[in-house]
Amino acid sequence: MQKINQRYVFGYLAIFVITLFIHQTGYAQADSVNNSKSLLILHTNDIHDHLRADYDGGGGLPFVSGFIRGVRLDRDDVIVMDAGDVAEKGELVARKTTSDLTFKAMARIGYKVWAPGNHDHDFGIDALYRFTDLGNMDIVCINLLKENGTPEFPPSKIYEINGIQVGVIGAIRPRDERSLDLDGTALAMAEEARRLKSSTDIIIGLVHISINNSVYISKNAPDIDVIISGHSHQKTPQPVIVPETGALIVQSGSYAENVGWLELDLDLNNRKIESFDYKLVEMSHSEVSPDLEMMEWIRLEELELAPEALEIISWAPREISRIEVGILAAEALRKGSNADIALHKTAHIVRATLPKGILDVNAFYRTGGERGEFLVEVDLSGSEINNYIQGLPMNDWYPTNWSGFYGTFEDGVFTSDLDKQKLYTVVMPELEWRQRFQKLHSRVESNPEEWPGISPLSRMPDVRDIDIKWIESVTSLLRDFNKNEIGLIEGIEDIAQQTGQLQMLKDLR
Repeated sequence: MQKINQRYVFGYLAIFVITLFIHQTGYAQADSVNNSKSLLILHTNDIHDHLRADYDGGGGLPFVSGFIRGVRLDRDDVIVMDAGDVAEKGELVARKTTSDLTFKAMARIGYKVWAPGNHDHDFGIDALYRFTDLGNMDIVCINLLKENGTPEFPPSKIYEINGIQVGVIGAIRPRDERSLDLDGTALAMAEEARRLKSSTDIIIGLVHISINNSVYISKNAPDIDVIISGHSHQKTPQPVIVPETGALIVQSGSYAENVGWLELDLDLNNRKIESFDYKLVEMSHSEVSPDLEMMEWIRLEELELAPEALEIISWAPREISRIEVGILAAEALRKGSNADIALHKTAHIVRATLPKGILDVNAFYRTGGERGEFLVEVDLSGSEINNYIQGLPMNDWYPTNWSGFYGTFEDGVFTSDLDKQKLYTVVMPELEWRQRFQKLHSRVESNPEEWPGISPLSRMPDVRDIDIKWIESVTSLLRDFNKNEIGLIEGIEDIAQQTGQLQMLKDLR
């Protein structure tokens, strides 16, 4: 009887062990199957103060807000992030609030995290802290440093989204002072990614750095799975895949015209991306419902802080090119300042075309009002003016536009009716004086043999700030057009004819 009982005991024990093995194996298989989770990354970059709905039927933060809110109604696996340059180059009202209004709009949208861009950094470190608070989001940036060499901001953050541990490492385009260079940034991101790897399911680089340089970072930081890029205003219809690492690099363009949609299926057991779906969602006004509350809030802020932006000042039967804006602006600066001559380095100052249709003051401010805002006055000889205009294309910079004299390029040689010995009062954007005129003549002075026909400055001209603003001068000229019943295109062509720049317009066509 005892032997029989032992056999039963061993039998039951064997059955129990086998059952337990099957049971546990089944659970392990189920865990393996069920441990795939989804993550949806919605991203923007280079918004550049484009608060309003855009003039051409697309873009603007109210549409970004409406789109993202709609997605969140259906999904709880969403993280929203921005890769920098939220500030500058946009609405007049945003400029008047030093871009604070744009970051308040981002708080309404519900961004989780951002990396600062060079234009955000232009306002200083204290402003970056303020922007982060106003946007009600985290800032990550590994390569802006304190005086002691440690990061000014948190290099990374970890978020739990849909049960996924998401690590985000941030970086800005390397700066001139207290910043890591590109090599240092790549190495720091690699080290931070190694540190995060054991506690995360996926690591995202959120960088205000071009796609090409993001590829370089990926090659040096192979533990980063995805890079959300910025700065170069590129659109990636599909991710750039780095062959050496398999990392996905994406960028959404600029000016709140698109939202990037990167949907990932993650194998959490093996810590890898099983599959992805990517698209750029165009913020088309005919396809996307706006956030009407935000639209009304922006309108009221504009009425209070920048009512002049709403004035209807012109109409365009077609899109107006940047060169046409530059010719108009040069004439406006000369007349507005009562100077003899105005110079306007269009490709450097004018950052957008003018759209077809009804144009308010804000539309003109968007084109060049911010970068051309501050003007300087300087006395230059006819010879010095000629040398500057001739030297720009020799340095592979597009020529400036001008007003107050007649000049032409023939076979690459610039000639004008200026008296070479006479001193003229010249007005130009301060940015042009500092980043074009002074740089060009510094190069001529250091290597005169490389600049045939261009003489270095024999004296340091006296530079004077003036109170006249770019947008005030342009709107004043447009009012004169309206008073004299001169159309926008007609007025620009008349100026081009009188100053010898008509060929520039013909070359556009």
